[in-house]
Amino acid sequence: MKIKTILIVIGFLSVAGCSSTRAPQVQPQLKLPPLLNHNLFKTQETVSKDELFKLPEAEKSKFLAFVAKQQASKIRMDIIVYNYLENKLSDFSYHGDTLTSMQALDHGHGNCLSLAVLTQSYAELLGLETSFQEVTSQPVYAKEDNLVYVAKHFRTKVYAPEENDTKKDPNIISFVRPGSLIDYFPSRGSMYSGSADINDLISKFYSNLAAAALAVKDYDLAYSNILKANKYTPKDPELFNLAAVLHRRIGDSQSAKSIYQAAIENDFTSINLLTNYQSLAEQLGDKQLISQLDKELFYKEKDPYELLAMAKNDLHTGQLYKAKNRIDLAITKAPYIAELYLELAKIRHQQGYYQQTKTLLEKAIKLERNEQRLNLYQAKLLSLRGNE
Repeated sequence: MKIKTILIVIGFLSVAGCSSTRAPQVQPQLKLPPLLNHNLFKTQETVSKDELFKLPEAEKSKFLAFVAKQQASKIRMDIIVYNYLENKLSDFSYHGDTLTSMQALDHGHGNCLSLAVLTQSYAELLGLETSFQEVTSQPVYAKEDNLVYVAKHFRTKVYAPEENDTKKDPNIISFVRPGSLIDYFPSRGSMYSGSADINDLISKFYSNLAAAALAVKDYDLAYSNILKANKYTPKDPELFNLAAVLHRRIGDSQSAKSIYQAAIENDFTSINLLTNYQSLAEQLGDKQLISQLDKELFYKEKDPYELLAMAKNDLHTGQLYKAKNRIDLAITKAPYIAELYLELAKIRHQQGYYQQTKTLLEKAIKLERNEQRLNLYQAKLLSLRGNE
């Protein structure tokens, strides 16, 4: 599969305004490392931060030669980075591994985070500033241990260099800085879920490595990468969740519970964290905690893909009424997502509403653009009609 990139050139809009001073906020003091049971693990060597963005000397020379040629045509620097990536990544393919810049270049593939790291390498070489956006895409539901994962990917904004002759006026507020927004693997129905910076990118790199290590039961490496990630985003709920999952997997349910509880008490929560904590509560048979977490999840603001992941979890455990309520809410938020109607069709079919099932499948078929999923929906609809 060839990689796709989307370039969005962002314009500049500013208005005059007056500066204001924000009142200092008291930050929570909770830290993750003291909550871990360090006696269970041995520290392993991890990739250094410098290695993440390192480029081969030959690649640097090639890139800078390209930049010089493009500059002769007076092309803006951030667009030059995009143009180079479009050329460079034309034969790249998607692969789930999280790789450093050199590894991505060497292997000719990578996931969106690997390519965000690679983009950062080129931007740094030109002294360009960057920021990042997290985008929620179709969730991956993992049945193992009833853990729910919601897939997110990064896209990069490379800012245009500031004009040398422009002096900043403190009374001018810039709403949008000029630059190029690069999305490596755009998918229909993806939704912006939050802004991010370089620390978020680095942390996500290490947390991805931790999750990969966890999947192959290399608990020491998972532990080491969690600690590394935590240095860059000490208040990230997903790291607390990952640490708790690690302790649960190694058999220390009490430490896992302590990590979850501390995160909730300090408002370091996410849908993943609450859902996986509820799964642990079910394992421990703590009915009061299950009920408490159910309320937390109900009132937690969710995007449609998070609701879909939770509904799939409910459907898997036979909670049809709860699953239907979640899907109904997701449809009110995003009525254009085909998979929502497919999941609702599954629920209504199990409840015996066969005509509604057909109607919902027909709706999913109208909205679906992916040919493989479209064929699946059509096959399900034909199966239903064949049983009439």
